[in-house]
Amino acid sequence: MNAKLSAFIIFILLLPLWVTAGSSAPNNKVTEPSFFHSFSGSIVSELDQIKEQTKTGVVLFFSTQHCRFCKRMKATVFNQRSVQEYYRQHFRILELDIESDTTLVDELAQTTPYLDYAKRHRVRLTPTIVFLNHAGETVYRHVGMIADPQEFIWLAEYVVSNQTRKQNFTNFKINKRQQVTAP
Repeated sequence: MNAKLSAFIIFILLLPLWVTAGSSAPNNKVTEPSFFHSFSGSIVSELDQIKEQTKTGVVLFFSTQHCRFCKRMKATVFNQRSVQEYYRQHFRILELDIESDTTLVDELAQTTPYLDYAKRHRVRLTPTIVFLNHAGETVYRHVGMIADPQEFIWLAEYVVSNQTRKQNFTNFKINKRQQVTAP
């Protein structure tokens, strides 16, 4: 092989390493621990834990194995350090695959399949994110993907600050964006 061609190929192969080595951007991605807490199988037990740990509530992430939007959130939002820190500080986070045959014990201490539990929370598509308070009542339900990690943190702040009774999430986001962009 020609020496110039060999040098060019080596340069092309090493270019990505050289570019990333010079980057001063912090790596905000986390590979472990998982965003989701390990689920005991009992919503009652999860509610007891948040009371003991003085957390705001429980987050239920309703998903399916083939949901591409769920996968995207896991790959781009849930792996962010800032997202994990904020959510873990304020919530127990559980993932429920609505197509699973698995059952759980609900807030009323009744055994029910994930799918029936999802229907009770009006889950018609995934992802759907439901925030429960200490009594197991739905405080807020968000349907659809959130692609921006900051917006996902704002969703949690919206619930934690009890804004769900005062304004809708869209207005809350607009106010947050204005605060961020204000001089």
